Amino acid sequence: MPPTRRFRPVTPRLERRRLVDRAWQRYVQEGLEPAGIAEEISRSWRRARELHRIDPGITRPGRVLSPEDLVARREHDEVFRLATPILGDFARRLGLHDAVLAYLDGDGWILSIDGDRHVVDQVGEIDFRPGALWAEEVAGTNGPGTALVERKPVEVFASEHFVSAWHPWTCAAVPIQAPGEERPVGVVDLTGPWEVHRRHALLIAKAIARAIEERLRAVTSVRDEVVRYAFRAAHETGDALVAADARGRVLAANDAAVRRRLVEAGALAGAAREGFGAALRSPALGIDADVRLETAEGEALVVSPVRYEATVVGAILRVGSSPAAARGARTRAHPPAGHDFCRIHGESEPLRRALELARTAARNDLPVVLCGEPGTGKELFARAIHSAGTRRGGPFVTVSCGAIPAQLVEAELFGYEAGTFTGARTEGSPGSFEEARGGTLLLDEVSELPGPAQNALFRVLQERELVRIGGSARRPLDVRIVAASSRPLEPEIGAGRFRRDLSYRLAVLSIALAPLRDRGDDIVLLAQAFLAEAETEVGRAGLSLGPDALDALRAHPWPGNVRELKKAVLRAAATAPAPQILARDLLLEEDAPDRSSDRGRGATLRSAVFESERAALLAALEAASWNVARAAEQLGVSRMTLYRRLQRHGISRALASR
Repeated sequence: MPPTRRFRPVTPRLERRRLVDRAWQRYVQEGLEPAGIAEEISRSWRRARELHRIDPGITRPGRVLSPEDLVARREHDEVFRLATPILGDFARRLGLHDAVLAYLDGDGWILSIDGDRHVVDQVGEIDFRPGALWAEEVAGTNGPGTALVERKPVEVFASEHFVSAWHPWTCAAVPIQAPGEERPVGVVDLTGPWEVHRRHALLIAKAIARAIEERLRAVTSVRDEVVRYAFRAAHETGDALVAADARGRVLAANDAAVRRRLVEAGALAGAAREGFGAALRSPALGIDADVRLETAEGEALVVSPVRYEATVVGAILRVGSSPAAARGARTRAHPPAGHDFCRIHGESEPLRRALELARTAARNDLPVVLCGEPGTGKELFARAIHSAGTRRGGPFVTVSCGAIPAQLVEAELFGYEAGTFTGARTEGSPGSFEEARGGTLLLDEVSELPGPAQNALFRVLQERELVRIGGSARRPLDVRIVAASSRPLEPEIGAGRFRRDLSYRLAVLSIALAPLRDRGDDIVLLAQAFLAEAETEVGRAGLSLGPDALDALRAHPWPGNVRELKKAVLRAAATAPAPQILARDLLLEEDAPDRSSDRGRGATLRSAVFESERAALLAALEAASWNVARAAEQLGVSRMTLYRRLQRHGISRALASR
């Protein structure tokens, strides 16, 4: 028998390619209606030929940004900034062999591309690269451009592309929708050779797009809550108030605003819409100032920006009966900063950022979390925020969450009724929340709260009312919450020790306080300020820090941060034998061995300094013929200080003469 002839089987992909090729030829070359292809592809072909008049023979779309314009577009695209780590994570996990992952903005400009370098180079030949425009009106039918127009996931297979130069490729594209936006704000695209295109490419692109959308929803939710808090803080009787996000979407409005028809069908209406748009375009908004406009009816419209993490996330619109009334309301809602911010010394960039956020926090009642190592000044920042805020006339109450026994935390925070505990106060007791009513409650080391207390705190913050332990009466919550933690909350959340939803309630505004070692010359500024304070405390005048002392301060790692620095300066001010403080007076290396042969190898720097001070005191007394007043003047200290030091060293004329 003759050998059986073997034929290469026709794969479904190859058969599909033949059918689509025929449909493309009939439509593009013969002018016949599209047949046998998806409806979204058919619609796109018609748009490409009849609306955009795309030449199917082009080899590149033809519009590419300059490198400078590409950088600017990336920097101003917040969705891209949020999406970048997600895109990178998916690219690493997928491996992307024989494919590329691209991200395009809502206008169709490619902002990034990642994946198989060989494929990156190949698609680069048709300008599928960062900076190129792949909107449908310039590139015809293609995955990203058509997905943006159709506003739904689209796969464009081989010759389903209107332009023949794109036929070697298949792309799966999914648009990204942001909350409150009608048009897509971006698009995720997976592109590869049509012969090896992944079967589940569209599902993968959907997963990436959904992850980005989830990130957008989380950020938008926090920002909307920031604006709503600002709305509640600004509430004034008589004025019409509207809270809107940065896109003009209404988040809250009071009855006066509804009566004046500032809001219609959930959106800004008439003069309010025009005024809001004008205010967002105003340069004054960029410097955190209110924008004042006048409506056609002669009413004063004030737009107050709401910022979160240095970004304008919305605004409060206020319409009063007159410009003067609007100014008065604004003054009540945003009082001038208190003097406590002046107590925070430093000029470093980390401190400037923290102070900017703290001053923003002082203008509203948003919950704040201050995060920083021990000794970085968390309570000082909390007091400054309180002092500069609308609640400065109320109490400032601090609760050290880590210092309270676990079984008593809830009683300390929320109070208890009479008879609840054996040995407790017979009349019951208010908790810290009630004691701070009308003011600010600082929850210090909030990460130390035990699980049950976290649950109770979350419930109180969510319901805005509390019930004392052992009681049933509900008490409204009228307190501003500031939390502080020496440990970042995110690792605690990841380890299951802290509730994520509680962190969302507490950290509407998050302020990171940099350790002292990262604040550059702030160390010297702080040391000099502490030295001026120490002079009064130790009864000395004319003290200064010598050059080697300043070098030692800069070089020290400061594990105790500002608290350790203040202690070191105070100690040196009290014990330095001369007005100019030297490095050895600071005792920063107390355990370092002393190499002086006349003091012995076993001596420590502490003992060496102690002996040096004793010798200096004796020399001064001898030079002054043991006249204590004259010796004190020579040393630059008061007589009482000199007497204390003589007593510390056990020095007397009788002993010295022996």
